[in-house]
Amino acid sequence: MAFLHTKLSAPDIDTDRVSASDKKTGAYIEQYGDVCYDSFMAQEDDWQVFCQLTELRKGILSWYDFPPESSLLEVGAGFGTLTGCLCGKCAHVTATDRSAYRARAISIRYAGKENLDIYAGDISELVFPEKFDYIIIIGLLERAAGGSRDRKRYAEYLKSVQKWLQPGGTLLFAVENRFGLRYFCGEAEPHTGRPFDGLNHYMGGTRGRSFSRKELEDIVREAGFGYHKFYYPLPDYKLPQLIYTDAYLPEKNLRERLIPYYRSSGTLVAAERELYDEIVSNGVFPFFANSFLVECRLEETVRRREAAFGQNDGILYAAVSTDRGESRSYATTIGADGIVCKRPLYEEGRGNARRLYENILDLQSHGIPVVRHRLLEGDTLEMPRISWPTLSNYIKEIMPRDQERFLELIRRIYAYILQSSVQVAEEENLLPAALGLSLSEPEVRAVKGTFGPILKKAYMELIPLNCFYHPETGDFLYFDQEFVRENYPAKYVLFRAIHYIYCFTPDAERYCPKKRLLQIYGMESTWDFYLREETRFLDEVRNREQYSQFYRRTKVDGSRLLENIRRLESGRTE
Repeated sequence: MAFLHTKLSAPDIDTDRVSASDKKTGAYIEQYGDVCYDSFMAQEDDWQVFCQLTELRKGILSWYDFPPESSLLEVGAGFGTLTGCLCGKCAHVTATDRSAYRARAISIRYAGKENLDIYAGDISELVFPEKFDYIIIIGLLERAAGGSRDRKRYAEYLKSVQKWLQPGGTLLFAVENRFGLRYFCGEAEPHTGRPFDGLNHYMGGTRGRSFSRKELEDIVREAGFGYHKFYYPLPDYKLPQLIYTDAYLPEKNLRERLIPYYRSSGTLVAAERELYDEIVSNGVFPFFANSFLVECRLEETVRRREAAFGQNDGILYAAVSTDRGESRSYATTIGADGIVCKRPLYEEGRGNARRLYENILDLQSHGIPVVRHRLLEGDTLEMPRISWPTLSNYIKEIMPRDQERFLELIRRIYAYILQSSVQVAEEENLLPAALGLSLSEPEVRAVKGTFGPILKKAYMELIPLNCFYHPETGDFLYFDQEFVRENYPAKYVLFRAIHYIYCFTPDAERYCPKKRLLQIYGMESTWDFYLREETRFLDEVRNREQYSQFYRRTKVDGSRLLENIRRLESGRTE
């Protein structure tokens, strides 16, 4: 079982100084222990408690391939947000926290973990019986020198931790970027609560300090690490969804895949999500990334480490879907070897991974062009990396200059949707029932006969976002066909294709009015049904009620943005 070691010499681990949020978090752990807390978070209105307990936090390292025989030191483990995940990946984990209250909570939460030791105390005062293959420091470096401007003090902190690394060991740390796009947009600086504070070098003083990429590179080199690699987690390292590297930077489709959030949106003067296309196309994404995950090794031990454990340097990109529940959460990685791996994050997801593989085989049997998949041991899906653009990105390019070509692509999409499954009788349409309606109700009778073909299996992701397209040959290749509805209208899938094209293609309505497509495909009377079903689907798949704390923070009030801009304007001097 997990063993708790205490060292109570640090002045700020006095349990009398425990915050109200920490006490509430500790109370959850005292009552429930090692469970998934997300089901409790729908009713929780304390953001700090949510961040300590939500599964969304695990995304920063759930994709990382720690060798199963490795040992790991987690510095500043908090309430064990990542600890349980790390115990499942490594042979042994040692977790530390300055707070005796938090360390005790970790020991309660993971009492059943046989490969876990917990230490209470400052890392500078702790002594361990062994060195480690990995050291993890998530969100702690910024406060390691009390907000000092002297970068050498942060380098010294990393040096003091470095002594606990095995020869060939790896340090991973995550920090905020003071030049992150969200902070240019006006979000309050996390260490001071004041907007633009990091951009202004914390003129009013600070107890914590974020860093630019260049500043971090200097700190890492000063600490003696000859090798480093930057990862760019989005929207940040706390609640990551997408993780990029310099070898795999974002394309102009971030608006379709990323859901930014704000701890507080009251000071915003711009919407982050609307700026990413320009940031990407101008080649400055690494400078504006909201936060960094940095992998470091001592130069003289790099080759020795790679010989022992292999290379994690081969991971170019990762996507994590920790918001889908235990049965649908995946980590998808792209390697330099050209292999894409999609792994279920929980045991409960293995059956769903097999069903996804079966969906691909079924589509293939119907002549639908799909990316070749292999099902490996552990129900990991493997497929080749495809270098073509997505059909979604190609449509963004073609729509402004060739509307007839755009209409031809829509025709082909619908043809593949119809080809993907056998049809059933209209009376077997289950969409109205999913909306709580019967076929005999007036609003359903009014559109009888207009739903069009009903598919025995409606593959909901036969849409441009989930399709590669070869601009020269015109070939389609579909991927990630996870979601299926039985006895659903083919035009619901077509609706999803059209709807998201118009959501994410700038000025799409000007180039080709959506009404034209609704008329061509006879969807005028059923479009509102599809909109209602899409809302219901997204609520279900993204667990919007469960993660209401998060989704409340994704909304940007346009009128408030304009008000903040006017306030700035009214304060200017002539």
